[in-house]
Amino acid sequence: MNAPPVLEARGVARRFANGVEALAPLDLTVRAGEFVTLLGPSGCGKTTLLRIFAGLDAPTSGSLLRRADGSQLSYVFQDPTLMPWASVAKNVRLPLDLERGGRRAGKQARDERVRHALERVGLADFADALPRELSGGMRMRVSIARALVTEPKLLLMDEPFGALDDITRQHLDDELLGLAANQGLTVVFVTHSIFEAVYLSDRVIVMSRRPGRIIADIAIDAPSRDAAFRVSPGFAMQAARLQAALLEGQQ
Repeated sequence: MNAPPVLEARGVARRFANGVEALAPLDLTVRAGEFVTLLGPSGCGKTTLLRIFAGLDAPTSGSLLRRADGSQLSYVFQDPTLMPWASVAKNVRLPLDLERGGRRAGKQARDERVRHALERVGLADFADALPRELSGGMRMRVSIARALVTEPKLLLMDEPFGALDDITRQHLDDELLGLAANQGLTVVFVTHSIFEAVYLSDRVIVMSRRPGRIIADIAIDAPSRDAAFRVSPGFAMQAARLQAALLEGQQ
């Protein structure tokens, strides 16, 4: 790709204070507009690397260049982490209320951005609902709307659909692809699912068991991202490539 880099990790490694080596030195470049998935076994450092990308953690060694500043970056956690006492709209508006100068932007401007974010995830009619009144998939949509309300350029997602049933997960995968395309997002996505990685990604970064290192960087060739692709021979072939790479990383 000729797009400019958004993230550049050079020799990034992470060792925790208890001596656990989470990441071996690794190099990775993510370019604007890419959908890049981190795939690997539990405990291989995927979330650690994502947190370093977000500025929530720092590498023990190496360097990270991030060309999206804090206002252009959003992070979606595994759990929706919604305030149970607050409405959907108030949960989505929280980043705007907390951001520097957010209060000065005015309530009407913030409410308009919340409305647009909820429309993007198909929840415009649920602005006044409480989280307990929503399904698991809907709560995750609220979390995504909260991430989108700041109008980021870079979206970091840590297994956001891992706890959902397959039908809901596939539906949200489709919605996420549409959002990424329509908003021109760069996405770094963590998953354990080979099939989800194939379906969503421009590139899949396969990581070894701890300490995590990159063992494969695989481009996904998909003529389309739809139900037909999920059952195509090409999909199965690319899933098999990822499976083989994962098995290699266990040795």
